[in-house]
Amino acid sequence: MLYNFNEVLSRPRTEKWASLNVINGCKVLPMSVADMDVVSPVEVREALLEVISRREFGYTLSRRDFADTVCAWYRDYYGWECDPSCLLETPGLITTLGTLLKNLLSAEDETVLLSPVYHCFASVIKANDRRVLECPLLKDDNHYYTIDFEALYAACKKRTTRALVFCNPHNPVGRRWSETEILRVIEICQETGTLLISDEIHGDFTFEDTVYTPVLKVAQDKKGILFLSSGGKIFNIGGFYGAFAITYDPEIRKALEYINHGFHFDTPSFAHEAAYAGYKYGRDYKRQLLPHIRRQQRRLCETLNALPGIVAPLPEATYLVWADFNGLGLDPEAIHEFLYRDAGVGFNKGSDFGTGGTGCARINCAVPDATLDECLKRLTEAYALRFKA
Repeated sequence: MLYNFNEVLSRPRTEKWASLNVINGCKVLPMSVADMDVVSPVEVREALLEVISRREFGYTLSRRDFADTVCAWYRDYYGWECDPSCLLETPGLITTLGTLLKNLLSAEDETVLLSPVYHCFASVIKANDRRVLECPLLKDDNHYYTIDFEALYAACKKRTTRALVFCNPHNPVGRRWSETEILRVIEICQETGTLLISDEIHGDFTFEDTVYTPVLKVAQDKKGILFLSSGGKIFNIGGFYGAFAITYDPEIRKALEYINHGFHFDTPSFAHEAAYAGYKYGRDYKRQLLPHIRRQQRRLCETLNALPGIVAPLPEATYLVWADFNGLGLDPEAIHEFLYRDAGVGFNKGSDFGTGGTGCARINCAVPDATLDECLKRLTEAYALRFKA
């Protein structure tokens, strides 16, 4: 099937378009929440229609080949021979993260985050009465981010540090971590006895010659490592809040099973069937989707980089762009106000992502041409009025 990713969808009951399209009373074009404003795979939609056609919604059995199907995806795309017996379906990724840390850590224990990083990590950790320890990424003169391994080692070596939440690829800065970088992260965690939880939900969004490397693929000793992911991003089914975990560590597996049993969790049929259909039949969708997103990222970055004072590096991965507006000479709140009040665009506020995010914004590029055209028009016109008058 040939997909039209420029079709403008009506999404009146989504978080993005029903509530986040207004900031401080200003109507904005929302390009914030990381779901896509494009259609999901036709096979996913057909699978859901098949569930509805049964005309009853009682308890159902999961597909016995679900784990095999997911592992085949990672084998064929990324060369990872994952053991299907190590995969476990879980509640949504952030739900799984929060409940796991609540279960494994005590109130005084700390979880390391490589900031700026996805804001829900910190919020769910704190909501579960656990502590966050930020380890800021390094940024060079070209706005390229790397891991401060000396600082990471020091953070993990602390007596109170128990876990590291690693974002691979990284949301929001768009880094696709290299095998060398990943191996060093694993080495630090295993040497210090730090649980390594790797969120790899953006792994399917890598471009050109950058190849996503699953952490468990390159780890020789797989003890103390948990892989978390979902079809939520690549198939645009995040609203079903389904996820899966992969671990070779029996203690982590035991903790995950305890959480599932403790919350009497069984994967909802809609979430299960949507993910199964995506991983089983969604390869042509992925093939067509990625060039569309890459083109949108290039258009946005080229436009922003042409405006003095704004820096927007083309990301290696994700369908996001992390733009730095600090060169405009405005204080952080004035930058945010310029974007929503002057330009009428709703981006994620950089400071929400922790240390290193001040004055930046996260922008979702998984949109049709019409949405991006309007965004670029608003930005360039507002910039001309504010800075070139």
